[in-house]
Amino acid sequence: MPADFRVPRGWATPTDKWVRDNAFWLPPVDWLPTPSTPAAPEGWEFWTPNKLWWQTTGAYYRSVAIWGRLSNWLALVFLATLIGAAIIGPSPLLAVVRISAALASITLLILHESLKARLTTKLLAQFAAVAQRGRQERLTREYQRYLTALA
Repeated sequence: MPADFRVPRGWATPTDKWVRDNAFWLPPVDWLPTPSTPAAPEGWEFWTPNKLWWQTTGAYYRSVAIWGRLSNWLALVFLATLIGAAIIGPSPLLAVVRISAALASITLLILHESLKARLTTKLLAQFAAVAQRGRQERLTREYQRYLTALA
């Protein structure tokens, strides 16, 4: 499962089978599991990527990983110039390189995280579409079995 179901306060914890069968299903706004159950808070996020998400989806993030690596390398350049300035004393050239590396590293880190967040949203939407299709097929099969049993 690429995502975990977050249970609102006061709701019963669903079974693993229910979570698998209903992956990414979003209940309607006024839906309640039972009449005595409190409503989910407004804007409740029912599904979140699980802890193994990054390990199991690493291949999807290869296209944005370069920005994270570049940010890390520039952070190392920043640290190296900081250490260099401590050893050889203040230098205008080292100060320019240090400030440039720090700004570029922060910029690339923000770019990496925003691209990663956008990609995560896209992947979760794709998984949700696949889950919806599978759920619809399962419900159709179960309804057809029900109709056959009635006949």
